[in-house]
Amino acid sequence: MTQKSTMWRRWRDLMVAGAAVLILAGSPALADKRVALVIGNGHYRNANPLPNPTNDARAMAEVLRNTGFDVTEALDADKVTMSKDIDLFTEKAYGADLAVFYYAGHGMQVEGRNYLVPVDAELTSPAHLKTRAVSIDDVLTALPADPAVGVIILDACRDNPLARSLAARLPASRSVGVSSGLAPIQTSTSGAGTGGVLIAYATDPGAVALDGDGTANSPYTTALIRHLASPGVEIQTALTRVRGDVATATDGRQKPWHNASLGREVFVGPRGGAAAAAPATATAIPPAAGAAMTAGVEQRLWDEAAKRNTVEHYRAYLAAYPNGAFATMASINIRALEAAPAPSNGARAVVEIPDDVKTLPGTKSTEDGLALGQKTRVEIQDRLGLLGYDTGGRGGIFGEKSRRAIAGWQKSRGLPDTSYLTSGQLAVLRSETAADYQPSKVVTSSSEETRSAKRTTRRQSDQEHTGRTAKGKDDGFNEAAKFLGGAALAIGGGVLACKMAGGC
Repeated sequence: MTQKSTMWRRWRDLMVAGAAVLILAGSPALADKRVALVIGNGHYRNANPLPNPTNDARAMAEVLRNTGFDVTEALDADKVTMSKDIDLFTEKAYGADLAVFYYAGHGMQVEGRNYLVPVDAELTSPAHLKTRAVSIDDVLTALPADPAVGVIILDACRDNPLARSLAARLPASRSVGVSSGLAPIQTSTSGAGTGGVLIAYATDPGAVALDGDGTANSPYTTALIRHLASPGVEIQTALTRVRGDVATATDGRQKPWHNASLGREVFVGPRGGAAAAAPATATAIPPAAGAAMTAGVEQRLWDEAAKRNTVEHYRAYLAAYPNGAFATMASINIRALEAAPAPSNGARAVVEIPDDVKTLPGTKSTEDGLALGQKTRVEIQDRLGLLGYDTGGRGGIFGEKSRRAIAGWQKSRGLPDTSYLTSGQLAVLRSETAADYQPSKVVTSSSEETRSAKRTTRRQSDQEHTGRTAKGKDDGFNEAAKFLGGAALAIGGGVLACKMAGGC
């Protein structure tokens, strides 16, 4: 065998091996372990039936099977079945590279916690949430740990009569915490951070999604089927396209969203395909590749416009792509933004929270770094008050009630609810309340919080006077103290504290 023939054989073997690697990389079923649990609940026994969830679940299960997932499918599942299937999903997901949970049906939030509703649920007591519903926390626990990726998709915000019946049976103080929509779920990971969690919602937090008007599937799942497994389309890009389709189909009444803490790109469909990026070193770009690159630029411009959600960004997109794939959606969003009244009476503006703000927890150090003066603290209390949070007063002291208010606001926005602020969180709070907030003079409150602050000031003043007495720095005060005893110290310290606190 000649040397030339041997080199050719080696080259051929390398080419075959390279082709095999590309095939494996492009085939999710062969590249990694993928598991999914798909649940569709429509035929409720204690509420009006929903026509589409079982159809939605069947369609999603088929999409996932076709892309290499080991799918567990449950239709019209009762509490026992849902719990059993989640346990099975937990076991299958252990050691998986990608785990997906999809749910269509009734969902609700109670005091900021989310629940999925089995078909046999009858909710007439808060205790029933623990015994007859399924907490989203159970699903989060079922997801595999980093470096795996866990995905939760919730088409679960339909108008829910079970939520209304539960609210009707609760005291007024608790019934306001019951909602048909879902609350944002904080996504966080531990470990190396190369995996992560993504949670996708059919519509905005606290809003109600549509089940479909005479169609086989809901608007959200219809768009998911179209985009989620598209070749070469990363999952967050696919969900951006889903948002555009759904908003267009519903005339802006429903706008899906998602939040994620992912350390890498995730592809439900094959990594290769028409949407894959063109090689950077290509010397000539074929017409098909040029079209793909143009589409990629348009997609990035649209993604940025959708993220910023301002009239200016949508107009910038339309200027570049007047007949683009998202032109209709851009026009709808512009009309909605221009027609929307300014938030008032406690209503908040919709503010896009950057990922770095979502993931950075507030600590005493981050808040100390803001150097908040009394005026700014009063401002924060006023802004929280506009959003319906009880800070216990507006004296500029962050006591227990103010900390609870900050933590409650953080949790409702999907932020780490530490009760301490970061600069990014403060910027979000100011943006949300910009339309209603009016600076005002600092008014000392007679609330328990402010009275507590005065007591603290008195104790500090007493300690200072006691220290000065011990060091002999004020002879006159020492003589008075010797003559009058401890009572004079208490009275003198109290008067001084009163003056310092502005209460005399």
